[in-house]
Amino acid sequence: MMKRLIYHAMLLLLFLVAIRETYAQDVHFSQFFNTPLIQNPAMAGAINNFEANVNYRSQWSSVTVPFKTIAASAGIKINKGSSRKGHWAAGVQFFNDQGGDGTLKTTSGNAALVHHIKLSKYQKLGLGLSAGFGQRSIVYDNFEWGSQYTGTSYNSSLPVGEYLPNNNIAYLDLSSGIVYSFNNTSGSIKVTTNNFKQGTIGFAIHHLNKPQYSFVEGEDRMHRKYVLHGDFLFSLKNTPLALQPGFSIYQQGPSREINLGSLVRYELLPDSKYTGYFQGAGISLGGYYRYKDAVVLAGMLEFAQYSFGFSYDLNTSKLVAASGGRGAMEFTIRIINQNPYFKKTRVF
Repeated sequence: MMKRLIYHAMLLLLFLVAIRETYAQDVHFSQFFNTPLIQNPAMAGAINNFEANVNYRSQWSSVTVPFKTIAASAGIKINKGSSRKGHWAAGVQFFNDQGGDGTLKTTSGNAALVHHIKLSKYQKLGLGLSAGFGQRSIVYDNFEWGSQYTGTSYNSSLPVGEYLPNNNIAYLDLSSGIVYSFNNTSGSIKVTTNNFKQGTIGFAIHHLNKPQYSFVEGEDRMHRKYVLHGDFLFSLKNTPLALQPGFSIYQQGPSREINLGSLVRYELLPDSKYTGYFQGAGISLGGYYRYKDAVVLAGMLEFAQYSFGFSYDLNTSKLVAASGGRGAMEFTIRIINQNPYFKKTRVF
C-alpha cells in the first residue's frame, strides 16, 4: 500500500510540473514548418493560394499518461483576380491538447485576417491579426488523494479533503504577426517541381490580451508569446536535390525554445509541364535540434499537392532518466491547391 501511495504521489508531482509548464509555454510541434498559423497568423496566404494542415502529436507516453495534441489549420487568398499592390488572405486554426491523470484539456480556435503587400514580382510583406476563444478543463475525479487512503486500503468514496477550484474556464485570445515572403513560383501549386527559391521570415506576438489561464480566479494570467521563425526551400542547380532549412524561436515568460535544422529533399518524379496535372513526387529527410530538449528526426513524402510528414523526438533534457530518451512522435498531412477566388496563372 505504501508503494502504491508513493507511486500516485509521484504521478501527481509529474502532473503538477506539467501544469506549471503549461502555464509557461503553449503547445508546440516539432514539425513547426507544418504549423504555419500556430507560428504566425500572417502566414495565411504567404506562399500558397490555399494550404490546409492536420497535425497529431503524442508525448511522454514513457513517463505518464501521454499528452496528445491535435491541430488543424487552413489559409486561403481571398482576392478574386489580380492586384498590383497586394492581396488579402484569411485563415482558421484549431487545436486540442490533453493528457495527464487529470485529463488536463486545452481547446482553442481562432480566425485570422491578413493583408499582403507586393514588394516586387516575387516578394511580399504581410500583416495579420487573429482572434479566437480558448477553453481549459480538468477532471478532478481521476485523481487519488491521500485523504482517501485508510492506511490499509484505498476508498474512492471518501471525501477529498482539499479545496478544488472551478474545473472549467474560457477566455478570449488575440494575436498578431508580420511576415516577409519570397517565392519564385509565383504561387504555383507545383509543390514538387525542383526549381525553388522560396521562404518566409516572420515575427508574431500571441496572447496580446494576456488572458487568464488559471483555474483559480485572478491568478496566473497567460504570458505573451513572442515568435521569430523562418522556413526556406532552395533547389540545388542541375541536381534533383533541394535544401529545406528552418528555425523557430519562442519566448514566453521565463520559457524559451529554440529549434534549428534542415531537411534534404530529393525529387523522385517531376511534374508535367504541359498538361497542368500535378503528379510529381519528392521525399525529404533530415533533422532538427531543440536546444537542451531533443533531437528531432523528420521526414516528408510529397505526391502532387499532398504531403505526409513524420517526426520522432529523442529526448535529451533532464527528464531523460525517466523517459529513457523517448520523447514524442508526430504525424502531419498537408494539402496545397488552387482556390476559386484566385486566377490560376497569376499570384496577385
